[in-house]
Amino acid sequence: MINAAITFAAFMALAVGGNALQLLQNEPTILYADVSPKLRIITKSSAFSGLLSTDIECVFTPIIDPSVYTLNVANDIMLSLSLVPGKKWMEGPAPEGNTVFLVELKVQGLNVLEGASDVAMIIPTPSVVESDQLIYIKATRQFAINGTNFRNKKTELIFEPPLVRNQDYILNVASTKTLVLTRTTGHLWRGDPGPLKLRRIDTGGGQLRVNADGGGIVVAEVQADLDTHGVTVESTPNERAYQSTGKISVIGTGFNPADNHMRFANGLRGHGVNYTTIEHTKNILMLELAKGGTSKWRRNAKNLPGPLLLLAVDAGGGFVAVGPTEAKKGRAVATIFEDPYIEPSTKTIFAGHSHELWIVGKGFTRGDYKTSLTFDPPIEERMPSDITMLVYNRTHVKLTIFAGEKWMSDKITQPIGLKVMRVNTGPGPITMNGDGTSHGSVRGSSGSGKGVQIATIFPDEKQHADVQVFRSTSQALYQTAYGKSLVIEGSGFSSDMNLNFDNGLVKDLDYSMRIKNNQGAEAELTLLEGKRWRDEGGALRIMSLVLPSKDAQKTFDVGSGGEGVAVAEILDDPFVTSGERIIFATHTKTLTINGYGFVLDDTSVVLSPTPQDAFVIESVEPYRIVLRLREGYSWSDDVWQPGDSVDLRVTTIDTRAGKVKLGGTSSSSSSGKGVVVAKVEPDLDDNNCDDSCEYAFDGLCDDGTSTERDWYDDDYGGFYGYDDGQYYDYGYYYYGDDFYDDDTFLAAICDVGTDCTDCGGPLHPSEAMNVECDNSCQWSNDGFCDDDRTSGLCNAGTDCHDCGPVGYSNFTSLFGDDWEWNADGDTFWDDDDNYWAGDDELAYAPVDSLTDKGRMNDGAGSIFINAMQSIVYLAGIIFCSGGLFIGYQMYKTGNSPVAFPVSDGPGQTEMMIPKKAGQVPITPDIITT
Repeated sequence: MINAAITFAAFMALAVGGNALQLLQNEPTILYADVSPKLRIITKSSAFSGLLSTDIECVFTPIIDPSVYTLNVANDIMLSLSLVPGKKWMEGPAPEGNTVFLVELKVQGLNVLEGASDVAMIIPTPSVVESDQLIYIKATRQFAINGTNFRNKKTELIFEPPLVRNQDYILNVASTKTLVLTRTTGHLWRGDPGPLKLRRIDTGGGQLRVNADGGGIVVAEVQADLDTHGVTVESTPNERAYQSTGKISVIGTGFNPADNHMRFANGLRGHGVNYTTIEHTKNILMLELAKGGTSKWRRNAKNLPGPLLLLAVDAGGGFVAVGPTEAKKGRAVATIFEDPYIEPSTKTIFAGHSHELWIVGKGFTRGDYKTSLTFDPPIEERMPSDITMLVYNRTHVKLTIFAGEKWMSDKITQPIGLKVMRVNTGPGPITMNGDGTSHGSVRGSSGSGKGVQIATIFPDEKQHADVQVFRSTSQALYQTAYGKSLVIEGSGFSSDMNLNFDNGLVKDLDYSMRIKNNQGAEAELTLLEGKRWRDEGGALRIMSLVLPSKDAQKTFDVGSGGEGVAVAEILDDPFVTSGERIIFATHTKTLTINGYGFVLDDTSVVLSPTPQDAFVIESVEPYRIVLRLREGYSWSDDVWQPGDSVDLRVTTIDTRAGKVKLGGTSSSSSSGKGVVVAKVEPDLDDNNCDDSCEYAFDGLCDDGTSTERDWYDDDYGGFYGYDDGQYYDYGYYYYGDDFYDDDTFLAAICDVGTDCTDCGGPLHPSEAMNVECDNSCQWSNDGFCDDDRTSGLCNAGTDCHDCGPVGYSNFTSLFGDDWEWNADGDTFWDDDDNYWAGDDELAYAPVDSLTDKGRMNDGAGSIFINAMQSIVYLAGIIFCSGGLFIGYQMYKTGNSPVAFPVSDGPGQTEMMIPKKAGQVPITPDIITT
């Protein structure tokens, strides 16, 4: 009896004085409000040995009445709370759930809990409405499931026949009452006609059986595709049209000869709203833009040229997707070009002294399309022998004449207007109006297609007979071309003359000069060390010559109109930005080199270790160069084994003014080892990627692995979340009275690793484990994994709370093996409940928010808990000395200074006798009556 008193007194001293009992739960258990059968409370140390359930009381906030559950001591460290049939854990929980805190754990009325802990999250129990809606095996793209208490990004479904989420369909929780399922390309709702049943649903608290007796609930009746569902559309991107003009033909099979309806990615509507289908045949539909001048095939000119995407066709049996439209990727039935516009100008140029002319406008194209202009007078006839034309971008074109040539081959004695009569940016020539618009476009009204004036050509001003400077832009020098010479041709030069440059260069301070021949026809200028020809790229002009005379210096103006004469083209010093993008030896087909100073028409690069004949320059812009690997070649032949990698370097670059070796102490260094622009790794199984995606090589990452998350939107150039349809006040997809916008399509269209060139390939497993784990994803802490292990909305490792560390998964339990625990195999069981199907999986609710240091406060509830915890700690400090005193007295005297009532009844005796582990029922919790 004395030993029992000593043991109980020690327990009381620990409970009252230390409040040392801690819970093991790292995350709260998610419970459905009225069907989840058990809540388990587990401690880090043995706490319940020898105790009966009647000795223990749990106090929760919000309050859970003890009458709704039966408490049992499962073993030394676990309490099991079983829901009483017909009862609910909580009435009317919030849609996203209510967190429940265990604030006290009392043993015979004494709280032994160290501090309050969130042990459960109670969520509403979901339900599903049966439906006999008709869908087709492949022709139906989307259908909706109705019910209650669906949770955004936390709902999982089990179907019969089986359908795999993100493989067979994409799930979007449109609301708490509606789920929208979108079939993925190449997959079916069923292999044959029949009912589609939903067997189980999981909104966070585990899988619930739906109509267990009937094997599930029917959510749709799947029928065979109809003949009118056999519509196909051929991609015809080579068919071209301007925004506001032209007819477009749609080529395919299965069209209705009488009438067809179409859905375009940018919300175009037919039947005269935006266009009219003027011809219907089984294989061709001819579309004509609506008359009246307000409709366009595509509106956002900044994204043009671009495809006109047809998503679906209704030939009489409902809309049939004609391409993989779940990510707004249909069939390109035409390429649309911006309506050409040229800004009218009467700017002055001189017949021989002006070396260049800039044309400003809109809609100019480069590369595959090649803008062409027709002039009056017809200077295009002298291209490219005497005059060159370079399209810089969609708004600027530069015309340049060669040295010794004139804008007008014949001598002119009076000003002449230079006009652009026609423009062809790809779809074909179109006549220009006097106000700069294209003839027949929306804005075009004046001029009646008579051309737009871009300049006025004036005769050259008369030069001095003996002192002249000849125009030349054939010489190209870099800004800091130290030691390189610039030769100026003319007449009347002398060694003591001075040249007045437009940017103020000074002889013997910025450059040195010598006269090359006795006739004074050539002057050679050499840039001094540390100086620049110009602060930025452009033409270097001489405005005048200063020659000594007997009495004073004499100045001779050169050129016409005070513009001087251009004697050289100064190019920006090119540089290459370093980077370590992972590319694969042959899987990666293109490489982008970033930097500045690249010249559009004359740039070349040398790589190491890639041989020069292994690649071609696909495109050049001032800030980037795109290289394409030739078939049969490799970026490097030195990577074969796992772990191999080779730095790919740009060693030399030439932008027309000479080769520049990179990687040294200066741009002119001959010892430079190059700038690393990528790391080449072998084409192995663990990092294999290819370009099998239908939309490879389009410059956009379509497999969800890109670090750039600017999801492409066809007409608005931003994110998929934009709603193209609203531009025409027209809903894109309707289901009943509900409208689902483009967020439905927020998903990668291709499988991971199938868009290698545009995406760069998925992370290696070894790299994935080293990715920093944070919550920078904009959808983090919402209870659903959003990185590229699931939907790919965020980068790997940026939704750490919901996905766990990279390489692990918490989609069915916790954050992976390092985070899981198992109390002697005690997990959730089915218990033969018709609604419950935990399948031995332990599910936890997500934490609302975390910081680097731990859990953040959850508002007023957390403040209350913290306050209560502080009071408990204070009480522990006050009573701790009492517990120590009792122990000391018992040690000295053998008797307790406090008298405890001791009963000989079986309850008290059993409480004091520890049970062996084998006597404790672990699985399942057994209740006997």
